[in-house]
Amino acid sequence: MGDILFETFFVGFAFLSQIFLALNFASRNWKPSLERKYGWVVYALGIPAALLGVYYWVNGVPWHFTIAPILFSTWALYGYYVDIIREINWRSPPTWPVFIPYVTLYMASQFSFWIPLWSIGLGYWIAFSMLYILNTSLNLYSHRKIDESIC
Repeated sequence: MGDILFETFFVGFAFLSQIFLALNFASRNWKPSLERKYGWVVYALGIPAALLGVYYWVNGVPWHFTIAPILFSTWALYGYYVDIIREINWRSPPTWPVFIPYVTLYMASQFSFWIPLWSIGLGYWIAFSMLYILNTSLNLYSHRKIDESIC
């Protein structure tokens, strides 16, 4: 199996995760009942991410492809634990011992997908950037709404 297959899986998962994140953050803003019901799906993407990371590792794929899905699956496992299993209210106000690892894992996984896209294709890099900006904006907007409801 050649580099094109590894790159295709990488690009495919990177965009699939961005689409699911956008849907999740949009539902948090405009249909919170959907986010509460289906938000776990974003974390469930950690399963194919872990499989992809192991697949890359076993096949000797360069580390810059392998690390992204492994970081994503680690973030998803942690997020599932704090958000779904423990139902910790850590976002507002921030519970720093939860917030810091959550955001660090999330950001690391996102940038680990984004950076290699540059070498795969500038168009992928730009499109991922736009989706990331959309996701971040939707996410920040949802937290602003949460903060306003507390006041």
